[in-house]
Amino acid sequence: MNCRSEYTALFIICVLIFSVIGCATHTVEHDQGVETFYSPWLDKSFEEFLEENPDPKQSTPIGQGNYRHTFVYDIESQAEIVVNLLAALGETATGRDDYYHTYVYVNSAGTIYKIHYRRQTEAW
Repeated sequence: MNCRSEYTALFIICVLIFSVIGCATHTVEHDQGVETFYSPWLDKSFEEFLEENPDPKQSTPIGQGNYRHTFVYDIESQAEIVVNLLAALGETATGRDDYYHTYVYVNSAGTIYKIHYRRQTEAW
């Protein structure tokens, strides 16, 4: 093997490693941002929450007067940016969109008692 191909392979491996680390760090930052945003709303009025965050995508009764309201937020992750760039360059056939699905649980008195979120990815 010549020296140039060895350095090229090493460079590619380093880029992949840094990409994975960067994506993982970016995901943790997003998760912390979501938790920071929602945690002050626990034990607060859902009506006040709706004034600042209108448009739940779905409201589901879960029994005993309690509801689960689903909110969907589009996020732009580093992985999404890289995949969409590769798709635009013709390197891959699909792109992706990342979303947070946030579930706000409200009791019969109209108070938020639990907030849960999940990250989802859709390919296009």
